Amino acid sequence: MEPTNKKVSLLRIVAATTYDSLLLLGVWFLVGSLALGIKFLYTGEVSSLNPVAGMSLVILSTWLYFALFWIYGGKTLGMSSWKLRIISQDGNQITIIQTIIRFLSNIFTISLAGIPLFLRRLNNNRSLSDLLSKTSIISD
Repeated sequence: MEPTNKKVSLLRIVAATTYDSLLLLGVWFLVGSLALGIKFLYTGEVSSLNPVAGMSLVILSTWLYFALFWIYGGKTLGMSSWKLRIISQDGNQITIIQTIIRFLSNIFTISLAGIPLFLRRLNNNRSLSDLLSKTSIISD
């Protein structure tokens, strides 16, 4: 079943993404502070984290932010502000596998400076991450 809600503009998606990016900064500060605090408790020294461990924490906390919001509410805080929702193509809430596929394809899109977002114009208002994960962003 294809969602019948009106198409979502690219401007609203970028605005929701910007909002979520600012919220993610807070999540990253919290995760980094907790990691440094735990390191201090075990080693007794205040120093930076291993770069691989730090980047792993950033990627994992980012995916968890999106996955938990998408699975348990269908929208992140930024999507909620712009009245957007994400659903599976069959109209149900998305699965954990779909969140992983969507997250990885969004990392690919970001690495190409957002150019794949313009595929939305050519492909019935669906981005690369929508196509690969079999999801859709709709107006709430």
